[in-house]
Amino acid sequence: MDGKLTKIFLGTDIEANYIAAMLQEDDINCVVRNAFQASITVGWADGSPAQSTELFVNESDAEKARKIVEKYINRE
Repeated sequence: MDGKLTKIFLGTDIEANYIAAMLQEDDINCVVRNAFQASITVGWADGSPAQSTELFVNESDAEKARKIVEKYINRE
């Protein structure tokens, strides 16, 4: 990934990875960062699993990615 990264989602690990797969289907590269799991790995738990995983994309892909996130959030 190149350029500046923009956070487009914060939520559970399951949701973030599902959205990441949706983004990859549309050829949008992303970075998934799970702060809760990372803190456990080093020996303590920081934060809540419900709001632990962030999803980042290149700034140039942010608008397209946000539309995909919105589609996921507003699913019926």
